[in-house]
Amino acid sequence: MADKISISCKCGAFKAVLNHDRPDRCNHAVCYCVDCQAAARHLGEWDRITDEKGGTEIYQTVPEKLEIVEGADKLAVMRLAPKGLYRWHTSCCGTSLCNTLGKAKFSFVGLVVENMEPKDGLGPVQFRHKPEQALAPVEEPPGNLAFFAVRTLRNAAIALMTGGWRKTPFFDATTGLAVSKPVVLSADERAAAYKA
Repeated sequence: MADKISISCKCGAFKAVLNHDRPDRCNHAVCYCVDCQAAARHLGEWDRITDEKGGTEIYQTVPEKLEIVEGADKLAVMRLAPKGLYRWHTSCCGTSLCNTLGKAKFSFVGLVVENMEPKDGLGPVQFRHKPEQALAPVEEPPGNLAFFAVRTLRNAAIALMTGGWRKTPFFDATTGLAVSKPVVLSADERAAAYKA
């Protein structure tokens, strides 16, 4: 199993490395929610990051495990609505990279698996989120939501106690602001994104 996983955008201008030394503290999921579907449509990533049922494969960890090695200036972020998730992508080629909350102190990042190599060390999918919003019936078992949530909260709590939350490429630890100004979709853009 690789202890380092490479992440890159479509054009190669953005590159990062995930320190994969504690896969037991990571979550591997497929999200079928309409919000992730809308984000993929808006970014023009539908055919690349979603499966035939509208699911996006996500690998969740903490930002301190992520190191940007090239193209930090290419980070851009959008929100589907004023209180929505921060959906990070690249300004160079529109690659959908990951999701975070809007607060640096809640330490988590959901990475889009399509951008990661190698994938064989990520382990099996543990949870399928919002299968009722999929575009076709999801026959695979949903997995344990409680286990998924507890691991997420535990990781965030550890990062808060140790100060690990400050080691994030997405936020300025002093101000708490995102390194790129979030862009909120207009009403027309949002309507288009949610139109299946």
